[in-house]
Amino acid sequence: MMVPGRLPASSARNPPHDRRRSRRSVLRWLLAVGLSVPLFASLVAMLRQVQASQQPKIFSISPDVAVGLSVVEGVLVNRGTDGTIRAFSARCTHLGCHIDRIIDDEAVCPCHGSRYRGDGSVAAGPAARPLAPVRLDPDPASGGWIARVT
Repeated sequence: MMVPGRLPASSARNPPHDRRRSRRSVLRWLLAVGLSVPLFASLVAMLRQVQASQQPKIFSISPDVAVGLSVVEGVLVNRGTDGTIRAFSARCTHLGCHIDRIIDDEAVCPCHGSRYRGDGSVAAGPAARPLAPVRLDPDPASGGWIARVT
């Protein structure tokens, strides 16, 4: 029988959980926080790397760069006999390896052997796309050029 103002006997033994958290819910919350923090930190690190990679890298090319094809830091430079100069990214379009050698007037990728001509076009694969051109600006301080690689 129920007396007004009193809780039923079953409710008295099992108090409501609205104010207290169960051990299971606390452990779930700790697990969620414990997994969320490293995930958030790794996302922040990846975003910082993406931002850093989108900023152009600046290379200085001296005025006495040799005629023909040469590698200057991260830039492939082709200077004509008439003094014209063109520059290309020294990143292979196949898998992004750094091109660091010139053989028989062609730039050669050390990873898989792709070869590029002085105009940036592909002479031999596995690369299928030409090298990306690089913007050159005159450098009044040195008399050479400044290459901005994005």
